[in-house]
Amino acid sequence: MNELLNRRVLAPLTLILMAQTTITMSSYSLPVIAPIAAADIGMEPSSVVALMTVVYVFAMIVGLASGGLIGRFGATRVFQLLLLSSALGIGGLIAGHPAFAFFGAAMMGVATGPMNPCGSSVLSRISPPRWQPVIFSLKQCGTPAGGMLAGAIVPAVALIYDWRIAVLLIPVMALIMVTLLGANRRFLDAPNRRKTPFSLRDTTRTLKLVITDPALRRYSITGLIFAACQIVIASYLVVYLWEDVSLSPAAAGAIFAVFHASGITARIVLGFFAGRLISTGNLLILLGLAMAVGIGAVTLFTPQWPLWSIYAIVIALGVSANGWVGLFLSEVARLAPEGETASATGGVQFFMYFGISGGPVIFYGIYKLVGDYEPPFMIFAVIAFVTSCLLLRGRR
Repeated sequence: MNELLNRRVLAPLTLILMAQTTITMSSYSLPVIAPIAAADIGMEPSSVVALMTVVYVFAMIVGLASGGLIGRFGATRVFQLLLLSSALGIGGLIAGHPAFAFFGAAMMGVATGPMNPCGSSVLSRISPPRWQPVIFSLKQCGTPAGGMLAGAIVPAVALIYDWRIAVLLIPVMALIMVTLLGANRRFLDAPNRRKTPFSLRDTTRTLKLVITDPALRRYSITGLIFAACQIVIASYLVVYLWEDVSLSPAAAGAIFAVFHASGITARIVLGFFAGRLISTGNLLILLGLAMAVGIGAVTLFTPQWPLWSIYAIVIALGVSANGWVGLFLSEVARLAPEGETASATGGVQFFMYFGISGGPVIFYGIYKLVGDYEPPFMIFAVIAFVTSCLLLRGRR
């Protein structure tokens, strides 16, 4: 435990967690503020789907250049640039025009893409090996924390004052973080970092790295499928519980909140188990199998089910479908060639964001084709099961 609480480990972990929370809060402000701000921006509230797609498309592309960016500028400067980009994205929203809103979404994507690779490059260097899974899991709590802060703070301030004032809190947080990172640069940057020239060819080299390496290729496919399943649950669980299971919007929303809360708890608890009682790779396989079973169990919900049983399954689903990311990135960092942690993470993340962008679209297409939620849920459950079995076979 002393290794984990060492300032050399705790300081960069805290800084990265705070930076990731701020960056994520900016992109999650889009769906949170859409119903209030859409008319002022000149868009329909439903257009938030297009804005979020822009965020993840830019994140996919820019994330591939993470290795070159970090090699050229160092982790501190990259994080500062990402925070300024997220602040610029909020500025695009405040401008109050559809074109600026899409520009803002693109800037949020630019901020999101290198976020995980940059954090992984630092933490893989300073983490004691036996604590690496829990450190990466703690770092990944920044993503749901950003969503929770966006949901808790932005609408409340918008209702009291104005939505523009509400989202302006995020650039203020970003500027504070830029200052904090600059003052603590020694904790993030490698002591003997050699500046390397940045080239757009780094993006193709990153993709080649994860495609040609058998282990990274296997984890790229796993990340794509797991991320698609996670975002499908997050996107369609509430409407399914409301329309098919006949729960009230309040009850469905409460269950959705529990899904996220159990995921945050799982990220921390599973991080402590990984590498001690069970290897991280085997734990990911078990989480994938549990995710498949949980998604399949969702299709069995009926209005006659006791509410506690629905909560129990959704909690288990939150642990598996929402708790895997930190362990996954820890394993990618472990498998990456020496000095290539950022590039490996950026390449694998490209496929994860592809799953995030495409999963809901595929689910909706199947739903429109069959007119029911159960078949697409079951298809994603089967895909998660097959992916977990392939991951098991690869480890053997």
